[in-house]
Amino acid sequence: MRIASKLHDGRINATNYLIEISIGDYIDLARTVLDNNEFQRKRVSSSKTIYSLLKTDAVQGCVIPPIVLALSSPDPKELTNENLKSALEGHVDHLMILDGLQRSHSFIDIEDEFKRRGDDVGLKSYRELPIRCEIYLGINRLGILYRMLTLNTGQTPMSLRQQIEMLYLDYSKEEIAGVVLTREVDATKAKGLNAYNFKEVIEGFNCYLERNELPLERADLLENIKSLEKLSQENSGKDLFREFVASFHQFVIRVNELMDDESLDEARFGEGTVWGKTATQVFKKQQALAGFGAAIGKLKDNDVIEGFQDVISVLSQISIGSETQMFLAEFNKSMRWIADNAKKIGNAQRMYFQYYFRELFNPSGDGYLSLYESIPLALQKYKSQVF
Repeated sequence: MRIASKLHDGRINATNYLIEISIGDYIDLARTVLDNNEFQRKRVSSSKTIYSLLKTDAVQGCVIPPIVLALSSPDPKELTNENLKSALEGHVDHLMILDGLQRSHSFIDIEDEFKRRGDDVGLKSYRELPIRCEIYLGINRLGILYRMLTLNTGQTPMSLRQQIEMLYLDYSKEEIAGVVLTREVDATKAKGLNAYNFKEVIEGFNCYLERNELPLERADLLENIKSLEKLSQENSGKDLFREFVASFHQFVIRVNELMDDESLDEARFGEGTVWGKTATQVFKKQQALAGFGAAIGKLKDNDVIEGFQDVISVLSQISIGSETQMFLAEFNKSMRWIADNAKKIGNAQRMYFQYYFRELFNPSGDGYLSLYESIPLALQKYKSQVF
Protein backbone atom coordinates (compact mmCIF):
# COMPACT_ATOMS: atom_id res chain seq x y z
CA MET A 1 0.00 0.00 0.00
CA ARG A 2 1.13 3.55 -0.68
CA ILE A 3 0.00 7.15 -0.30
CA ALA A 4 -0.97 8.77 -3.59
CA SER A 5 -1.85 12.26 -2.33
CA LYS A 6 -2.45 14.29 0.81
CA LEU A 7 -4.86 17.21 1.26
CA HIS A 8 -6.00 19.26 4.24
CA ASP A 9 -9.77 19.49 4.74
CA GLY A 10 -10.26 22.98 6.14
CA ARG A 11 -13.96 22.49 6.82
CA ILE A 12 -13.46 19.72 9.38
CA ASN A 13 -9.80 20.45 10.21
CA ALA A 14 -8.54 17.01 9.25
CA THR A 15 -6.02 15.57 6.79
CA ASN A 16 -7.28 13.47 3.89
CA TYR A 17 -4.97 10.82 2.45
CA LEU A 18 -5.68 9.05 -0.84
CA ILE A 19 -4.01 5.65 -0.75
CA GLU A 20 -3.67 2.68 -3.06
CA ILE A 21 -4.10 -0.67 -1.35
CA SER A 22 -4.61 -4.23 -2.53
CA ILE A 23 -8.08 -5.70 -2.13
CA GLY A 24 -6.54 -8.41 0.03
CA ASP A 25 -4.98 -5.97 2.49
CA TYR A 26 -8.20 -3.96 2.62
CA ILE A 27 -10.32 -7.07 3.23
CA ASP A 28 -8.08 -8.05 6.15
CA LEU A 29 -8.72 -4.64 7.70
CA ALA A 30 -12.42 -4.60 6.83
CA ARG A 31 -13.12 -7.98 8.42
CA THR A 32 -11.79 -6.70 11.72
CA VAL A 33 -13.67 -3.41 11.47
CA LEU A 34 -16.95 -5.14 10.66
CA ASP A 35 -16.50 -7.86 13.30
CA ASN A 36 -15.16 -5.84 16.20
CA ASN A 37 -16.19 -2.23 15.69
CA GLU A 38 -19.73 -1.74 17.01
CA PHE A 39 -19.80 1.73 15.46
CA GLN A 40 -20.57 0.07 12.12
CA ARG A 41 -24.16 -0.54 11.07
CA LYS A 42 -25.36 -3.91 9.88
CA ARG A 43 -25.35 -5.15 6.33
CA VAL A 44 -28.19 -3.99 4.09
CA SER A 45 -30.02 -6.81 2.32
CA SER A 46 -31.72 -4.63 -0.31
CA SER A 47 -30.34 -3.57 -3.68
CA LYS A 48 -29.05 -7.09 -4.36
CA THR A 49 -28.88 -6.50 -8.11
CA ILE A 50 -26.69 -3.43 -7.69
CA TYR A 51 -24.24 -5.22 -5.43
CA SER A 52 -24.13 -8.35 -7.59
CA LEU A 53 -23.01 -6.11 -10.46
CA LEU A 54 -20.40 -4.61 -8.15
CA LYS A 55 -19.03 -8.08 -7.44
CA THR A 56 -18.69 -8.77 -11.16
CA ASP A 57 -16.97 -5.43 -11.70
CA ALA A 58 -14.51 -6.06 -8.87
CA VAL A 59 -13.46 -9.49 -10.18
CA GLN A 60 -12.89 -8.02 -13.64
CA GLY A 61 -10.61 -5.33 -12.23
CA CYS A 62 -13.04 -2.47 -12.75
CA VAL A 63 -11.94 0.77 -11.05
CA ILE A 64 -14.14 1.05 -7.95
CA PRO A 65 -14.82 4.47 -6.40
CA PRO A 66 -12.64 5.03 -3.33
CA ILE A 67 -13.82 3.72 0.01
CA VAL A 68 -13.71 6.45 2.65
CA LEU A 69 -12.32 5.66 6.09
CA ALA A 70 -11.75 7.64 9.27
CA LEU A 71 -8.88 6.89 11.64
CA SER A 72 -9.85 8.42 14.98
CA SER A 73 -6.80 7.29 16.94
CA PRO A 74 -4.67 10.15 18.36
CA ASP A 75 -1.56 8.44 16.97
CA PRO A 76 0.06 8.68 14.54
CA LYS A 77 -0.11 12.41 13.91
CA GLU A 78 0.81 11.91 10.26
CA LEU A 79 0.72 9.05 7.77
CA THR A 80 3.73 8.21 5.62
CA ASN A 81 4.53 5.38 3.24
CA GLU A 82 6.75 3.98 5.98
CA ASN A 83 4.14 3.88 8.77
CA LEU A 84 0.94 3.49 6.72
CA LYS A 85 0.58 -0.28 7.02
CA SER A 86 1.48 -0.43 10.71
CA ALA A 87 -0.79 2.54 11.53
CA LEU A 88 -3.83 0.92 9.93
CA GLU A 89 -3.20 -2.55 11.31
CA GLY A 90 -2.19 -1.32 14.77
CA HIS A 91 -5.19 0.99 15.17
CA VAL A 92 -7.81 -1.03 13.30
CA ASP A 93 -10.20 -0.73 16.28
CA HIS A 94 -10.25 3.03 15.64
CA LEU A 95 -11.10 2.67 11.94
CA MET A 96 -14.58 3.58 10.70
CA ILE A 97 -16.04 3.11 7.24
CA LEU A 98 -17.67 6.43 6.35
CA ASP A 99 -18.59 5.47 2.80
CA GLY A 100 -18.34 2.06 1.16
CA LEU A 101 -19.79 -0.33 3.72
CA GLN A 102 -21.73 -2.38 1.17
CA ARG A 103 -18.73 -2.44 -1.20
CA SER A 104 -16.66 -3.82 1.67
CA HIS A 105 -19.18 -6.62 2.21
CA SER A 106 -19.09 -7.40 -1.51
CA PHE A 107 -15.28 -7.60 -1.53
CA ILE A 108 -15.41 -10.05 1.38
CA ASP A 109 -18.12 -12.13 -0.31
CA ILE A 110 -15.96 -12.54 -3.40
CA GLU A 111 -12.98 -13.71 -1.36
CA ASP A 112 -15.20 -16.20 0.49
CA GLU A 113 -16.49 -17.54 -2.84
CA PHE A 114 -12.93 -18.15 -4.08
CA LYS A 115 -12.16 -20.00 -0.84
CA ARG A 116 -15.30 -22.15 -1.09
CA ARG A 117 -14.38 -23.16 -4.63
CA GLY A 118 -10.80 -23.89 -3.62
CA ASP A 119 -9.58 -21.57 -6.39
CA ASP A 120 -6.23 -20.56 -4.91
CA VAL A 121 -4.95 -19.07 -8.17
CA GLY A 122 -8.05 -16.94 -8.64
CA LEU A 123 -7.96 -15.92 -4.97
CA LYS A 124 -4.33 -14.80 -5.23
CA SER A 125 -5.03 -12.75 -8.36
CA TYR A 126 -8.11 -11.21 -6.78
CA ARG A 127 -6.35 -10.23 -3.55
CA GLU A 128 -3.62 -8.48 -5.55
CA LEU A 129 -6.06 -6.21 -7.39
CA PRO A 130 -5.55 -2.54 -6.42
CA ILE A 131 -8.27 -0.28 -5.05
CA ARG A 132 -8.21 3.23 -3.64
CA CYS A 133 -9.20 4.44 -0.19
CA GLU A 134 -9.47 7.87 1.35
CA ILE A 135 -8.42 8.11 4.98
CA TYR A 136 -9.34 11.03 7.24
CA LEU A 137 -6.77 11.45 10.00
CA GLY A 138 -7.29 13.70 13.03
CA ILE A 139 -11.03 13.95 12.48
CA ASN A 140 -13.31 14.68 15.45
CA ARG A 141 -16.82 13.36 16.04
CA LEU A 142 -18.64 16.28 14.52
CA GLY A 143 -16.36 16.11 11.49
CA ILE A 144 -17.16 12.42 11.10
CA LEU A 145 -20.88 13.16 11.16
CA TYR A 146 -20.43 16.01 8.68
CA ARG A 147 -18.52 13.79 6.26
CA MET A 148 -20.96 10.91 6.69
CA LEU A 149 -23.85 13.16 5.78
CA THR A 150 -22.09 14.55 2.70
CA LEU A 151 -21.00 11.10 1.55
CA ASN A 152 -24.12 9.14 2.46
CA THR A 153 -26.06 9.46 -0.79
CA GLY A 154 -25.59 5.94 -2.16
CA GLN A 155 -28.00 3.13 -2.90
CA THR A 156 -28.65 2.34 0.77
CA PRO A 157 -28.22 5.51 2.86
CA MET A 158 -28.35 5.27 6.63
CA SER A 159 -31.00 7.05 8.61
CA LEU A 160 -29.88 10.08 10.56
CA ARG A 161 -30.54 8.16 13.77
CA GLN A 162 -28.17 5.38 12.69
CA GLN A 163 -25.48 7.91 11.83
CA ILE A 164 -25.67 9.74 15.14
CA GLU A 165 -25.93 6.56 17.23
CA MET A 166 -22.86 5.21 15.45
CA LEU A 167 -20.90 8.30 16.35
CA TYR A 168 -21.71 8.37 20.02
CA LEU A 169 -22.03 4.67 20.82
CA ASP A 170 -18.85 4.64 22.88
CA TYR A 171 -20.24 7.39 25.13
CA SER A 172 -22.83 4.91 26.38
CA LYS A 173 -19.98 3.07 28.12
CA GLU A 174 -18.44 5.96 29.98
CA GLU A 175 -19.43 8.86 32.17
CA ILE A 176 -19.86 12.39 30.85
CA ALA A 177 -19.86 14.96 33.62
CA GLY A 178 -21.09 12.26 36.00
CA VAL A 179 -23.70 10.92 33.56
CA VAL A 180 -24.18 7.24 32.80
CA LEU A 181 -25.88 6.43 29.49
CA THR A 182 -27.68 3.09 29.36
CA ARG A 183 -28.54 1.10 26.25
CA GLU A 184 -31.42 -1.30 25.64
CA VAL A 185 -29.09 -3.99 24.30
CA ASP A 186 -27.28 -4.00 27.64
CA ALA A 187 -30.58 -4.91 29.36
CA THR A 188 -30.14 -2.07 31.84
CA LYS A 189 -32.53 0.71 32.75
CA ALA A 190 -31.75 4.33 33.47
CA LYS A 191 -32.18 4.36 37.23
CA GLY A 192 -30.92 7.10 39.50
CA LEU A 193 -30.33 10.82 39.13
CA ASN A 194 -27.27 10.45 36.89
CA ALA A 195 -28.58 7.71 34.56
CA TYR A 196 -30.20 8.43 31.19
CA ASN A 197 -31.49 6.33 28.31
CA PHE A 198 -28.92 6.53 25.53
CA LYS A 199 -31.39 6.72 22.65
CA GLU A 200 -33.38 9.47 24.35
CA VAL A 201 -30.24 11.54 24.86
CA ILE A 202 -29.21 10.98 21.24
CA GLU A 203 -32.62 12.10 20.04
CA GLY A 204 -32.44 15.19 22.24
CA PHE A 205 -29.07 16.04 20.71
CA ASN A 206 -30.51 15.61 17.24
CA CYS A 207 -33.28 18.05 18.20
CA TYR A 208 -30.53 20.54 18.98
CA LEU A 209 -28.84 19.95 15.62
CA GLU A 210 -32.10 20.40 13.71
CA ARG A 211 -33.63 23.05 16.00
CA ASN A 212 -36.76 20.90 15.96
CA GLU A 213 -38.26 19.05 18.92
CA LEU A 214 -40.21 16.51 16.86
CA PRO A 215 -39.06 12.88 16.86
CA LEU A 216 -36.77 11.48 14.21
CA GLU A 217 -38.47 10.23 11.08
CA ARG A 218 -36.95 8.15 8.31
CA ALA A 219 -34.06 10.15 6.95
CA ASP A 220 -34.35 11.55 3.46
CA LEU A 221 -32.15 13.85 1.44
CA LEU A 222 -33.96 16.97 2.58
CA GLU A 223 -33.46 16.01 6.23
CA ASN A 224 -29.76 15.46 5.65
CA ILE A 225 -29.43 18.86 3.98
CA LYS A 226 -31.15 20.55 6.92
CA SER A 227 -28.75 18.89 9.33
CA LEU A 228 -25.78 19.91 7.21
CA GLU A 229 -26.87 23.52 7.25
CA LYS A 230 -26.96 23.49 11.05
CA LEU A 231 -23.71 21.58 11.43
CA SER A 232 -21.89 23.93 9.09
CA GLN A 233 -22.57 26.77 11.53
CA GLU A 234 -21.06 24.95 14.51
CA ASN A 235 -17.48 25.08 15.70
CA SER A 236 -15.88 21.79 14.69
CA GLY A 237 -13.39 22.11 17.53
CA LYS A 238 -16.03 21.60 20.21
CA ASP A 239 -17.60 18.37 21.30
CA LEU A 240 -21.20 19.53 21.26
CA PHE A 241 -22.57 16.21 22.41
CA ARG A 242 -20.69 16.40 25.71
CA GLU A 243 -21.83 19.99 26.20
CA PHE A 244 -25.45 19.04 25.52
CA VAL A 245 -25.43 16.15 27.98
CA ALA A 246 -23.52 18.07 30.66
CA SER A 247 -25.79 21.12 30.50
CA PHE A 248 -29.03 19.13 30.72
CA HIS A 249 -27.73 16.95 33.55
CA GLN A 250 -26.54 19.96 35.53
CA PHE A 251 -30.00 21.46 35.07
CA VAL A 252 -31.56 18.28 36.51
CA ILE A 253 -29.12 18.42 39.42
CA ARG A 254 -30.10 22.04 40.12
CA VAL A 255 -33.79 21.13 40.07
CA ASN A 256 -33.11 18.26 42.46
CA GLU A 257 -31.20 20.59 44.79
CA LEU A 258 -34.15 22.97 44.92
CA MET A 259 -36.92 20.42 45.42
CA ASP A 260 -35.13 17.23 46.42
CA ASP A 261 -37.44 14.19 46.18
CA GLU A 262 -40.56 15.89 47.47
CA SER A 263 -43.54 14.13 45.90
CA LEU A 264 -46.74 15.60 44.55
CA ASP A 265 -49.64 15.58 46.98
CA GLU A 266 -52.04 13.75 44.66
CA ALA A 267 -54.98 14.50 46.94
CA ARG A 268 -54.28 18.18 46.43
CA PHE A 269 -53.72 17.70 42.70
CA GLY A 270 -56.94 15.78 42.11
CA GLU A 271 -57.76 12.89 39.82
CA GLY A 272 -56.04 12.36 36.51
CA THR A 273 -52.79 11.14 35.02
CA VAL A 274 -49.68 12.37 36.79
CA TRP A 275 -46.84 13.41 34.49
CA GLY A 276 -44.21 13.48 37.22
CA LYS A 277 -44.55 12.93 40.96
CA THR A 278 -41.24 14.66 41.67
CA ALA A 279 -39.43 17.51 39.95
CA THR A 280 -36.81 15.07 38.71
CA GLN A 281 -39.50 12.87 37.16
CA VAL A 282 -40.98 15.93 35.48
CA PHE A 283 -37.80 16.65 33.53
CA LYS A 284 -35.99 13.32 33.13
CA LYS A 285 -38.08 12.24 30.16
CA GLN A 286 -37.59 12.00 26.42
CA GLN A 287 -39.95 14.89 25.69
CA ALA A 288 -37.99 17.19 28.01
CA LEU A 289 -34.66 16.25 26.43
CA ALA A 290 -36.09 16.92 22.98
CA GLY A 291 -37.57 20.25 24.02
CA PHE A 292 -34.34 21.28 25.74
CA GLY A 293 -32.24 20.53 22.67
CA ALA A 294 -34.56 22.35 20.28
CA ALA A 295 -34.92 25.33 22.63
CA ILE A 296 -31.19 25.87 23.11
CA GLY A 297 -30.68 25.61 19.36
CA LYS A 298 -33.35 28.21 18.66
CA LEU A 299 -32.04 30.57 21.36
CA LYS A 300 -28.57 30.25 19.82
CA ASP A 301 -29.84 30.94 16.31
CA ASN A 302 -31.66 34.03 17.58
CA ASP A 303 -28.45 35.30 19.24
CA VAL A 304 -30.08 35.13 22.67
CA ILE A 305 -27.30 32.87 23.96
CA GLU A 306 -24.00 31.70 22.50
CA GLY A 307 -24.36 28.06 23.45
CA PHE A 308 -24.55 25.49 26.22
CA GLN A 309 -21.96 27.25 28.37
CA ASP A 310 -24.31 30.22 28.73
CA VAL A 311 -26.94 27.84 30.07
CA ILE A 312 -24.54 26.22 32.53
CA SER A 313 -23.35 29.61 33.80
CA VAL A 314 -26.84 30.64 35.01
CA LEU A 315 -28.07 27.35 36.46
CA SER A 316 -27.10 28.35 40.00
CA GLN A 317 -29.46 31.34 39.68
CA ILE A 318 -32.53 29.25 38.84
CA SER A 319 -35.26 29.38 41.49
CA ILE A 320 -38.52 27.52 41.98
CA GLY A 321 -40.55 30.72 42.12
CA SER A 322 -43.15 29.04 44.34
CA GLU A 323 -43.61 26.27 46.85
CA THR A 324 -42.59 22.85 45.58
CA GLN A 325 -46.15 21.50 45.77
CA MET A 326 -47.43 24.46 43.79
CA PHE A 327 -44.80 23.88 41.09
CA LEU A 328 -45.57 20.16 40.85
CA ALA A 329 -49.32 20.71 40.73
CA GLU A 330 -49.11 23.46 38.10
CA PHE A 331 -46.74 21.52 35.86
CA ASN A 332 -48.86 18.38 36.02
CA LYS A 333 -52.00 20.40 35.26
CA SER A 334 -50.37 21.80 32.13
CA MET A 335 -49.35 18.34 30.97
CA ARG A 336 -52.84 17.03 31.71
CA TRP A 337 -54.36 19.83 29.63
CA ILE A 338 -52.12 18.90 26.71
CA ALA A 339 -53.02 15.21 27.06
CA ASP A 340 -56.73 16.07 27.04
CA ASN A 341 -56.62 18.45 24.08
CA ALA A 342 -53.74 17.55 21.74
CA LYS A 343 -54.19 15.24 18.75
CA LYS A 344 -50.62 13.94 18.90
CA ILE A 345 -49.83 13.99 22.59
CA GLY A 346 -46.15 13.06 22.37
CA ASN A 347 -45.36 15.75 19.81
CA ALA A 348 -47.40 18.29 21.77
CA GLN A 349 -45.48 17.51 24.95
CA ARG A 350 -42.20 18.02 23.11
CA MET A 351 -43.40 21.35 21.78
CA TYR A 352 -44.47 22.46 25.25
CA PHE A 353 -41.04 21.68 26.70
CA GLN A 354 -39.40 23.56 23.85
CA TYR A 355 -41.40 26.67 24.77
CA TYR A 356 -40.77 26.03 28.46
CA PHE A 357 -36.98 26.02 28.15
CA ARG A 358 -37.05 29.02 25.83
CA GLU A 359 -38.94 30.93 28.51
CA LEU A 360 -36.64 29.66 31.26
CA PHE A 361 -33.35 30.62 29.58
CA ASN A 362 -34.35 33.79 27.70
CA PRO A 363 -33.10 36.83 29.67
CA SER A 364 -35.79 38.95 28.01
CA GLY A 365 -38.64 36.63 29.00
CA ASP A 366 -40.97 37.00 31.97
CA GLY A 367 -40.16 33.47 33.12
CA TYR A 368 -36.38 33.86 33.05
CA LEU A 369 -34.77 31.42 35.52
CA SER A 370 -38.11 30.79 37.29
CA LEU A 371 -39.23 27.17 37.13
CA TYR A 372 -42.76 28.07 38.19
CA GLU A 373 -43.33 31.25 36.16
CA SER A 374 -42.25 29.53 32.94
CA ILE A 375 -45.05 26.94 33.22
CA PRO A 376 -48.09 29.09 32.26
CA LEU A 377 -46.05 31.16 29.80
CA ALA A 378 -45.05 28.03 27.89
CA LEU A 379 -48.62 26.72 27.88
CA GLN A 380 -49.91 30.06 26.64
CA LYS A 381 -47.33 30.04 23.84
CA TYR A 382 -48.26 26.46 22.94
CA LYS A 383 -51.97 27.31 22.78
CA SER A 384 -51.33 30.36 20.62
CA GLN A 385 -49.38 28.29 18.11
CA VAL A 386 -51.69 25.27 17.95
CA PHE A 387 -55.22 26.43 18.75
